[in-house]
Amino acid sequence: MKKTFAVSALLISISGAALAATPFFRFDWEKAVSLYKQGQFREAIAEFQKVLDEYPEHSDSWKYVGLSYYQLKDYKSAIQPLEKALAFKRKEGRNDPDLYRAIGQSHMLLKDYEKALPYFETLARIQMNVAANYYMLGVTYANLNRAEEASDAFQKAVKLDPKDSDSLYYLGVAYFRGGKLNEAIASLRQGVVADPKNIEMLGLLTESLLRQGANETDEKKANSYFEEAIRVATSLKNQREDAAAIELLGRAFLAAKKYTNAEMNLARALELTKTPSAALYFNLGFAHAQNKSWARASEMLAQADKLNPGDLNTLYYLGYVYENLRRYPQALDAYNRAYEASGRSNADLKASIDRVTPLAKQP
Repeated sequence: MKKTFAVSALLISISGAALAATPFFRFDWEKAVSLYKQGQFREAIAEFQKVLDEYPEHSDSWKYVGLSYYQLKDYKSAIQPLEKALAFKRKEGRNDPDLYRAIGQSHMLLKDYEKALPYFETLARIQMNVAANYYMLGVTYANLNRAEEASDAFQKAVKLDPKDSDSLYYLGVAYFRGGKLNEAIASLRQGVVADPKNIEMLGLLTESLLRQGANETDEKKANSYFEEAIRVATSLKNQREDAAAIELLGRAFLAAKKYTNAEMNLARALELTKTPSAALYFNLGFAHAQNKSWARASEMLAQADKLNPGDLNTLYYLGYVYENLRRYPQALDAYNRAYEASGRSNADLKASIDRVTPLAKQP
């Protein structure tokens, strides 16, 4: 998710108005500003350059040149004129937040977060009541792996604007990565209220609920998280019915032990996925096994084993499925491989090996 901020078409400044009233013929200030406001940015650059040929320290002309390049998405070319405008305005004793914002965003869009940081830090100091400033500061900190400072910035943004869904999302990401699932869920829930159709928010909230439910020792509480995950994942699927959304919904049904619904959604996700993962094959195989569709379960789990050989859970359930199919030699092989993967320490697997061994030797 990336929030973009338009750099506004600025009103003619005091110094610009003075220029417009001066009877020079080599440039037309009002025409230059008009071209900018009309979106004719290259033409505007040429007109402002005429001003700068006469007045090389005219800060507002440098500013418009930089903003024109910014609007043209030529962020690298935007930086130098914007920095010149900032230097000349400082010399004049003038402070212009738009310049800090535009320079910071140019560096950010070039993924040069170290250079963007001081501009956003300054912007947050001189405009302390603007939520967007803290959002951009938080994104910059996050990309510099300064997680605590990023969280602090996003919290300030949300305090100023409780409906700032982008800050709520990034705050949720920060909590999720830090393992603070309760905090992540709270932030993302608030974000979904602010922006109910935000697919990234819905996806991360579902993942957070599934993890929190898996960590919950109280079965009733765990199930409440899984049921909420189903509702959120259903909303996501309604917004974007693609393989990833359908697979996530299938996983939510699987966690809630609604195996028929899980099987249906995971099978559909498999149909839509160009390169299915081992996890998708395993989850679908597990759902088939719970529904006692042993043959289909064996096919899915065998594919999971092929993509991720040596996985303990895959081999354990593959052995279990083969055993129910009375394919005892294959069951024994899967159990033996699982036992090795466990470090030869899993008592359940040892018992399964002992149970299946005589059956595998029968003609």
